[in-house]
Amino acid sequence: MPSTRGLVVLGTILQVVMVLAGHVNRTVLGLSAFLGMGIPFILGAWYGWTRVGTLKEISGAGFVIGIVGAVIGIFMAIMLKDAPWTLLILGSLSSGVTGLLGAAITRALKGERPASA
Repeated sequence: MPSTRGLVVLGTILQVVMVLAGHVNRTVLGLSAFLGMGIPFILGAWYGWTRVGTLKEISGAGFVIGIVGAVIGIFMAIMLKDAPWTLLILGSLSSGVTGLLGAAITRALKGERPASA
């Protein structure tokens, strides 16, 4: 069962690899928007499927999983002059929302209810 921290680290590594690959390969750079939001969606979905919790808890973790790696990856892309500064806010929030959606969708599909305290 993946932890939030583990998926944040994995997402950050994948985002950094994508940015570095895009810096040397323009085809990868052209796919950055798709890949940059696909990574958080898949990791959020993985989290939502494997964890037990309320929809709010799972969705919040999915948002964090998505946004942290995106902020670091986009900042790197800006420093490499592969992305504009305006992308830092829009891209990061987009990745956070796709992580949230991945987690929420799989949590809802799974249909489990957390035990009452």
